[in-house]
Amino acid sequence: MSAFEPGVDHAARPAPEALVFAFAGDRLAVSIEGERAEIPTARAFVGDTAIFFGRLDGRDCFALALDPGEEPSGLRLSGLRELFGRLDPAVHNVAGRAFQVTEWFRGHAFCGRCGTPTELAEGERARACPRCGALYFPRINPAVIFLVERGDRMLLARSRNFRGPFYSVLAGFVEPGESLEETIEREVREEVGLEVGDIRYFGSQPWPFPSQLMIGFNIQHARGEIQLQDSEIVDAGWFGTDGLPELPGRFSIARRLIEDFLARHRR
Repeated sequence: MSAFEPGVDHAARPAPEALVFAFAGDRLAVSIEGERAEIPTARAFVGDTAIFFGRLDGRDCFALALDPGEEPSGLRLSGLRELFGRLDPAVHNVAGRAFQVTEWFRGHAFCGRCGTPTELAEGERARACPRCGALYFPRINPAVIFLVERGDRMLLARSRNFRGPFYSVLAGFVEPGESLEETIEREVREEVGLEVGDIRYFGSQPWPFPSQLMIGFNIQHARGEIQLQDSEIVDAGWFGTDGLPELPGRFSIARRLIEDFLARHRR
């Protein structure tokens, strides 16, 4: 299994064989061979400034922010979603890290307090304001994602914001001052009008669209019937192991939650 080791070295410059994860907006520059995609080396980006962010199997990795619409010669720009199944899974995870690094680098070029251009903070993944001292680290937005169980049935819903006609588990962002459990209880009430309990941690997944950490849970239905409350949810229902609707991709923690339920209830 490939191993990634995060690192910070603002003075590092890529050797010719270093991997460069270059983004024009939210699209990654890759080389395509058949159905497979590969990350280019620094040879494709002569003269560009890149940010060292770690090593994959001992190989230096750099993130690079390209100008919007810029497409390096011989490479193709593709969204990270499009690259699921085309990039090696470990490399895809590292690409997600690189995207968040470029978003942080571009998004905090100026201080949000006083407007002064920021500088890279020595020894940290941070940009510092030389005038007021504010520090800006890469932003991570925590979100809960959870599967509601009712005996041998699970709650699946379809959102008008989904990219496709599939059904998935419920999810929502954590509000300021909320615990993860309070977020789950609020989201279930707001979206489908149910009360839930027995909240148990399942797992987590970084989700670079653009900068979420998805924190997964299994929860139990306590009382109430489905009453759609949220205009984003267009349909929801209880599903067993048969007659399932189209499901989210296998790369997602949503699908892992569903597959876990199916494995526990199939006979």
